[in-house]
Amino acid sequence: MLAALEYRARLAVRRTMFGVVSGLLLFVGIAFLAVAGWIVLSEFMETLHVALVFAGVFIGLGLICLAMTRTQRAKITMAPSVNAPASTAAPAAGMAAVGGLSAAFVQGITAGMAAGRGRPINGHDSDEHTHH
Repeated sequence: MLAALEYRARLAVRRTMFGVVSGLLLFVGIAFLAVAGWIVLSEFMETLHVALVFAGVFIGLGLICLAMTRTQRAKITMAPSVNAPASTAAPAAGMAAVGGLSAAFVQGITAGMAAGRGRPINGHDSDEHTHH
């Protein structure tokens, strides 16, 4: 489970970094393209008409991008090792030690309960041998 969270965090950071860099590069490119388009269109149209054309283009692109945010997100697929069921995953070294410790704890509790009843753990009464 920890590996899955780490994988998702790394994937989110990577996507965010590439998204920010891509957005900045696209912004700079679109700015230069807009300036070049303004220069070309200003030779054939009045400045007011050029401004209206650019406003319409950018509003249209903005609405298209806004509509794209309304779509459902793609399902994130994980690496096969992350999707493996817990029963097939190898236990961590710490978990193996905890398993041995818990088995010893249960064995100690059983021994204590048997001693409280006055009979030995192995089922044989040690006093039987001394009486004969």
